[in-house]
Amino acid sequence: MSQASIMLGIDVGTTSVKVLAADIEGKNICAEDASYSLNQPQDGYREQNPREILEAVHQTVKAVLEQLNEPIAGVSFSTAMHSLLAVDEDGNPITPMLTWADTRSQKYAEELRDTDLGKSIYQKGGAPIHAMLPLCKIAWLRDHQSAIFKQAHKFLSFKEWLLYQWVGEYVIDYSMATATGLFNQETLGWNNNALGFAGINAQQLSKPVPTTYVLHGLNKKIVEATNLPIDIPIVLGASDGCLANLYASGMNPKEATLSLGTSGAIRLISQNVSPDEQMRIFNYLLTEEHHVLGGPTNNGGIILNWLHENLYHGKYSYEEVLTKAAQVEPGADKLVCLPYFHGERAPFWNERIQGGYFGVDPDHTVDYFARAALEGVVYNMYSIGQGLEDAAGNFDAIWADGGVTRSDFMVQLIADVFGKPVYVAESHHGVAEGAIMLGSYALGLVNSLENVVKNTKKEKEFGPNPEHQKVYQEQYERFREWGKVVNQKTIQS
Repeated sequence: MSQASIMLGIDVGTTSVKVLAADIEGKNICAEDASYSLNQPQDGYREQNPREILEAVHQTVKAVLEQLNEPIAGVSFSTAMHSLLAVDEDGNPITPMLTWADTRSQKYAEELRDTDLGKSIYQKGGAPIHAMLPLCKIAWLRDHQSAIFKQAHKFLSFKEWLLYQWVGEYVIDYSMATATGLFNQETLGWNNNALGFAGINAQQLSKPVPTTYVLHGLNKKIVEATNLPIDIPIVLGASDGCLANLYASGMNPKEATLSLGTSGAIRLISQNVSPDEQMRIFNYLLTEEHHVLGGPTNNGGIILNWLHENLYHGKYSYEEVLTKAAQVEPGADKLVCLPYFHGERAPFWNERIQGGYFGVDPDHTVDYFARAALEGVVYNMYSIGQGLEDAAGNFDAIWADGGVTRSDFMVQLIADVFGKPVYVAESHHGVAEGAIMLGSYALGLVNSLENVVKNTKKEKEFGPNPEHQKVYQEQYERFREWGKVVNQKTIQS
């Protein structure tokens, strides 16, 4: 194997990091992962220690390199979106890292969302207004931790801070920048109106650069911590959502990617973008020409965990809970669950919306409640998919990934609700593989993204059941109407 044929893909997620070594033809060589803590000091707060995550990245990279007998061509990154960290002039953190799930800035998002400024920020930047955005989190820091706000030299995502530790430069890729609420896709720079709302200037943010941007000059301390070569090229890469799409569906605008882990999202790559007047979906950049459109849900596999703990009281495994739900007929006898137990992002972007059950009758056992909840998760994904098709055109098939999609029952449910074939990829390292694909292109190991994304193999394929689809369409209408009522009441309260 040639010296330039192996890449490392580093996927820094919300609760774990995965490092994959693979060649440019898609063959996985080895992988390692490590977990870290997510802290909740009070309601609405979701914080992490950036140094703990950095140490996990270093240990995992080192563990992978110890298994390789070949040199590597480069490193490419994927990271979770919407994190925020304030640092001093020396790059030292002066706040914990606020994750995407941190909603302490909810009030700022609610006040901004429907204003002309909020609509303009969405149209120019592509990120729906929500408490997850660094835009809102910075405004919260300004008003609630003013001493720290004044001390802050830079406001960064975790990836930016990691790269500063590695090479001493403050840069952010376009993909991550579009997820901040502070970016202007028209100019590929920072949005002055958004900066004004947050109370900062462009010098307090990193320099926006393409996702294929390459850094050099690894810090000697990082060389010691990771065993990476000091001259290794480091590709910025993109966000986890964009790279999950790149791995599964490539540059095909007719294949969507649906991720369903603790949370979830459905996304589509497109070169033709029409702004969504209802502000239901996000529009992030993968490259300057390719947009990744879609919408995220807070309530994915976390609902399965709720069923396991609260309805079945831990008596059954997760697999047994799914089996019990699968034995109930499709539509759950018209029992509707709005699974908004943790607020919701798409399609409502309403941090305060609450979930519930509707249409309950005395014959509904706990298994019916489980079935309705899981169907509700997929109905909400379907509603996001409808907004996606309105903005980017119809898609023909779906690639499914994430822990929940390892259940055949759940994947068949997705196929039946959407009325489209659903593919499950052979690899469970899709995001890291997406980072490797983009990194291989950035380093000139392949001459186009189209050429590097044709190796995704299907492990399973599920076709829709027309009879079930009809039942689900009727039930979805009930779900949609109840969702409208609950969302409106929340807004008015």
